Amino acid sequence: VGAGLIGTSIALRVVKNGGAVRLLDTDPGNQRIANQLMGSSLLPKELPAEVIVAAAPVDALPEVICGALQSNPHSIVIDIGSVKTKVIDEVWTKLDEMSLRSEFSRYLPTHPMAGRELAGPSGARSDLFEGRAWAITPHHENGAESVAKVGDFVATMGATGYLMSPNEHDNQVALTSHLPQILASALAGSLTNWSGTLNLAGQGLRDMTRLAHSEPSVWGPIIEANGEALAPWLDLIFKSINELKDKKYNREAVLSFMEAGNSGLRRIPGKHGGVSRDYGALSVVIPDRAGQLAALFNHCADVEINIEDLRMEHSPGQETGLITLYVQSSDLSTLENHLSTLGWHCTIGSKNI
Repeated sequence: VGAGLIGTSIALRVVKNGGAVRLLDTDPGNQRIANQLMGSSLLPKELPAEVIVAAAPVDALPEVICGALQSNPHSIVIDIGSVKTKVIDEVWTKLDEMSLRSEFSRYLPTHPMAGRELAGPSGARSDLFEGRAWAITPHHENGAESVAKVGDFVATMGATGYLMSPNEHDNQVALTSHLPQILASALAGSLTNWSGTLNLAGQGLRDMTRLAHSEPSVWGPIIEANGEALAPWLDLIFKSINELKDKKYNREAVLSFMEAGNSGLRRIPGKHGGVSRDYGALSVVIPDRAGQLAALFNHCADVEINIEDLRMEHSPGQETGLITLYVQSSDLSTLENHLSTLGWHCTIGSKNI
């Protein structure tokens, strides 16, 4: 129920796995595109669904979930909302009003940690959840059999399921997802107070404000629903910044502030969700011409060096850019020597990913 990016991506994966789906969306355009993407794999209306996915905006989820439970007495209903506790409470209250409390056990909350810059069914991909985390957050009436069944469903999406309480989920996403969104929007919003041009804006500002591109109509209900979990983290941020300000930004205070950031950064999981690893970074000046990026990658392959990650920066007013390649530290010197011999301009650095 909901043929947007997430709902349609789930449907595409089900079809890829040999299953059949039925999609419902209040937007006729989304409905049409999603149905076209499914081809001949649409589930006939007379056949019941084994699993129903409520893929609606957070503020619409309680109504969608309760409607699905009422209309499909033999189906498990999961949702993909970014907030769990408030939605669960509202579903319970609504089912109670509908005299359907006995159906509550068939609803199991989940949250796939995946997305992309393209919204709607046209941006859907069957591999969207490959290697991604997917929170499974059962409530007090979910049985072990239902939890196991949903866990199996998540695995078929290519995702890694993480079992946790709804409260733990909301507190964790408040810190790792909702707080970054608030801070990025706040920083980007402050730029409107600058009356001149921002020619000196560098990659740091771009990195910090990337999330400010997010759709306000999507994030409004999310932040509102998880405000209680978000508030303590915002208070900690304000406290930390105010302490730095109160100490007149003296060197000792700044060092302490920065060291705390270094320590926190090491808590972020590294590549593939593993422990953060120390990779070597090689910055390479790249001409703004067709084929240069492909040539650079081919040169790396020539010496059998795997690129673990990369970042690109554009040079304002110049016909060059800067690409930073992250590789195993043991490969760094080999790659630098190889590329330098071929005429590339390189600079060594370091980074955890």
